[in-house]
Amino acid sequence: MPQTRLGRDLELDDNFRLILAIQSIDTRSDEIQREREEAPKEIRRLKDDLDLLGKSMEQDLANLEDLKKKRMSVESDLEEVELKLKKSKAKLNEVKSNKEYQAVLKEIEDLKELTNRKEEVVINWMEEIELQEKECADNNKRWERLRKEYEAEEKRFTRRMKELDEEVQSLEEQRLKLCQEIDKQLLNRYTALRVHLRNQVVVSVIDAVCQGCHLGIPPQQYNDLIRDDSLQSCPNCNRIIYFDEKKDP
Repeated sequence: MPQTRLGRDLELDDNFRLILAIQSIDTRSDEIQREREEAPKEIRRLKDDLDLLGKSMEQDLANLEDLKKKRMSVESDLEEVELKLKKSKAKLNEVKSNKEYQAVLKEIEDLKELTNRKEEVVINWMEEIELQEKECADNNKRWERLRKEYEAEEKRFTRRMKELDEEVQSLEEQRLKLCQEIDKQLLNRYTALRVHLRNQVVVSVIDAVCQGCHLGIPPQQYNDLIRDDSLQSCPNCNRIIYFDEKKDP
């Protein structure tokens, strides 16, 4: 028994609905894949910042220890100079000639000058140490903030990946069911086009212009689309095209 026009229209409507539903699933699947590829980049950036700051903090602590050692070394020298100064002052009571007295005075003056220089160096090192300790404290606070941010982002990422995995599973189940219902020739045609095209395969034609490649189609084909309400191929990009009366002026 030959198929009636009404039967063909119903079959076309079903296939049209099914192929658009499949394309909608595939579009969402592509979005999920892009999100899966982009999401880890933020975590890697935070981890890199955390590691870089950690290495900087290690260097700062090493510099701080070096400064403290230098200060202690100068303080040790200063103690020796002060001890010599004390001994030189004691000599003044023991000298017997003016020449010796003048020599001891010169020695005392030299030691006082050396003491002043050593004390100035110690003060400078103490100031450097104070600045370094402040920088270490600031970096430690920053590191704690980055660590918390990284851990929060990692948890959010894990939670989001689980959500996407569940959505993908649901989409795959929906797609499998739709593929069992649609015309196999149309599905094969759609699948082959998806391999070569980066964006949507099934697109509308508005004012005789394919919305996939944005090039015009022949007037006769456009009239056929309007009259037959059929699925055809764009002569320019081979996409599956249809007439959408809701969008066409």
